[in-house]
Amino acid sequence: MNDINTLYTVLIVDDDPGIRMLMKHALQDKELTVFEATCGDQALQVFQKVSPDIVLLDVTMPGMSGFECCQLLRSSDMGAQCAIVMVTALDKPEDIETAFEVGATDFMTKPLKWPLFKHRVRYILKANKTLLELSRNQSKLSKAQSIARLGYWEWDYKSGFIECSAELLSMLGIKNINTSVKYRSVLKCIHPEDRRLFNSAFRQALRENKSYDIEYRVRRADDEIIIFHDRTDIIEEYGYKRIIGTLHDITSQKNTEKEISYYAYYDTLTKLPNRRLFLDQFEASLSMARRRDEKVSLLFIDLDHFKNINDSYGHHVGDQVLTQTASRIKNSVRMSDVISVGIDDSQNKVARLAGDEFTVLLCEVNAVDNVVTIAQRVLDSLSQPFILDSHTVYITATVGIALYPDDSDNVQELLQNADVAMYHAKESGRNNYQFFSEELNVYHKNRLSIENDLRSALFNNELVIYYQPQFNGEDKEIIGFEALLRWNHPTKGLLSPDKFMSIAESSGLIVPIGAWVLEEACKQAHEWSQKSTKSYRMAVNLSALQFSHKNLSEQVLSALEVSGLDPSLLELEITESAIIQNVNETLKLLVSLKSLGINLAIDDFGTGYSSLSYLKKFPIDTLKVDKSFVDEIVTNKKDAAIAQTILQLANNLGLLSVAEGVETKEQVEGLTNMGCTQFQGFFFSKPLPVELIDLLIK
Repeated sequence: MNDINTLYTVLIVDDDPGIRMLMKHALQDKELTVFEATCGDQALQVFQKVSPDIVLLDVTMPGMSGFECCQLLRSSDMGAQCAIVMVTALDKPEDIETAFEVGATDFMTKPLKWPLFKHRVRYILKANKTLLELSRNQSKLSKAQSIARLGYWEWDYKSGFIECSAELLSMLGIKNINTSVKYRSVLKCIHPEDRRLFNSAFRQALRENKSYDIEYRVRRADDEIIIFHDRTDIIEEYGYKRIIGTLHDITSQKNTEKEISYYAYYDTLTKLPNRRLFLDQFEASLSMARRRDEKVSLLFIDLDHFKNINDSYGHHVGDQVLTQTASRIKNSVRMSDVISVGIDDSQNKVARLAGDEFTVLLCEVNAVDNVVTIAQRVLDSLSQPFILDSHTVYITATVGIALYPDDSDNVQELLQNADVAMYHAKESGRNNYQFFSEELNVYHKNRLSIENDLRSALFNNELVIYYQPQFNGEDKEIIGFEALLRWNHPTKGLLSPDKFMSIAESSGLIVPIGAWVLEEACKQAHEWSQKSTKSYRMAVNLSALQFSHKNLSEQVLSALEVSGLDPSLLELEITESAIIQNVNETLKLLVSLKSLGINLAIDDFGTGYSSLSYLKKFPIDTLKVDKSFVDEIVTNKKDAAIAQTILQLANNLGLLSVAEGVETKEQVEGLTNMGCTQFQGFFFSKPLPVELIDLLIK
C-alpha cells in the first residue's frame, strides 16, 4: 500500500473496454495511477505486481466472476489492506449482500454518474486510508500493551458486565469468550486472601466516586498466580459516570524485588543468612533473652587453612566445600538426639558471616555442657572427608565461643569476643574450641596495643631493615641481598616479622610500611653499588595486600627514581597465593612492573598452587625454593625429589633458582648437584644490619 504522501494506485477490472476507458478518463489526476485488467485471472496477476490502493471490480465477466475474484483478492497477502468496490448493472439486494460477504468495501451500480465518480473513488480511498491507520495504531497499541503486560477494563455503572481488553483476558489466560465479564467472575479470579482488599476498594469507588490504586494476586485459568497493579479513575461524560482501570502485570517485578531482597539477606552459595540478617537475628535473640532472663551462646566457626583448598583445587572446589560445610553445621545444631526435650531447635540460627567464617546462635541453651556438645559435634562433622567430584578433601575448623550475658550484653562485643576466642583456639593448635575469657581479652588488648604502636613506628624511625646476602653457587661470592624488616620496639626490643607482620597485614599498615621498605632498600642497594666495584641485586618481598594495591607500579617507579637505583638490580618477590587471585589482572600488573626494567621472583615456590600455566603466562625471572623443602633434602627423598623438580623446571624455563634456608654443607652439595645456582641461608650468612654488611662487602 502507498503511504499518505505518495500517489494512489487504482486497478480497473472490466471486460468492457469502453467502460475501462471512461473510468480511466474520469480518474485522470496527477495523484492517481491507473492500471487495467480485462478479466479476473489477469486482475490477480496485476494485483500482485502493483499492490493497488483500490480495485474497481466488475461483477459480471466471462470466466471468473467479480465475486470470485474479490474473494481471492481478499485472501492474498495484500488483499486485507485494499479497498475493493464492486461495479455492476445489477442492483438486486442479494447481489449487494453477496458482494459484502466476499469482502467488498463498497458497491457502485451502472450506469455510473461520471461527474461524481471521481469524488466517490477519492472518498473511498481516504476513508480506507483512515481505517488502515486506525488499524495500525490499534495493532501498535495492542503490541505495546502486550509487551508492557498492561490490560484495560471499563464499567458504566449501569450494565451488569465489565468491559475488558483482549490483552487483559490474555493475561488472565481466558480464551474464546466475549470481552464482557460479570463482576462475580472477576472476583472469583482474585486470590482468596486479596478479595476483601479488592472488593472494599471497588465498592468504595462506587460509593464515593473515589479512584483507587492497589495491588493484588490473581489466579489465571491455568492456575498460575500473577500479581496485578490496578489503577483506576472515575470519568463523567455527557452526564454519565463510568470507572476505568488499567491492570499492569507486575509479577516479574515483584519476583525481582523478592530476589533482590533475598540477595540482601542471604548468602547465595550456601543459602544461609548473611552477615546483615545474622546481626538482625542476633539483636532480636538478645532482646528476647533479656525479657526471659535466658542465655544466648555464640559460636564463631572458621575453617582451617581453607585458602589452601582454593589455591590447590580451584575456587569451584572451595565453593563445594563451603556448601557442604553449611549443611554439616546445620545438621550438627539439630539437638533433639543429644539434648533433653524442651529446647526449640528453630530458635538456633546458622549463618555465613563472610568467606569461610560461619556463626551459630544457640538460644534457650542455658547449660554450658550443651554448648560444648554442639561445638564438638560441629568439629567432628567437619573433620570427616569431603567427597567432591574427583577429589577427596580433608579440612578442620576452629570454634570460638562467647556467652550472653557472661561475656557481654551487646551484639558487637559478643561477636568480637567470639572472634578473639576463635583466634586463641587457632593458636592452640586449631581443630578445637575455646571459650572467651578475661585472659583472652587481655591477649586481644595486647594485639591492639601492638597495632597502635606499629602505627607510630614508621614515623618514630623504629623500623629497621636487615639484609641477608645471596651467594653465587659457583664461586660463593655475594651477588645480592634480601631486605628483611625488623622492628626496634621501644619497650620490647628488636622484634622479628613473625611478632607483628600478621597485625600489619590485617590492619592494612603493611601498605605504607612496604612502600617505606621498598624505597629504603633501593637507596641502600644504590649506595652499595656506588661504593663497590660490582653491583648487587636487591630482593624485596611484597605482601599479598601490597601486590593488590592499585598504585604498586607507581610506588616501584617512585622508589627507583628517588634512590637512583638501576631497575635491573631490583627484584620483587611475590608469593604464589598472591598472583593467582585474579590471573588477568595479575598478568597486566606483572607486565606493567616488568616494563620498568625490574626482575620478578616467585617466593616459597612449591608451597602453594604451583601451576605451570602461570609460569608460562607470567613474566617471571626467578624461582625461590622454599625452606621447607631444603630442611630435609639430605634425609627425605620426597623433599629432595620436589626440590630437584623445581630446580629442573626453572632450568628448563630459563629461570634463575635460589634455595632459601640453606644451613648445612650437605644441603649446599645436594642442591648444587641438582643444578641450583644461587643460595641464601644461615650456612652462608644470617640477616645482618647495614653496618655489618658494609664490612662484609669490603
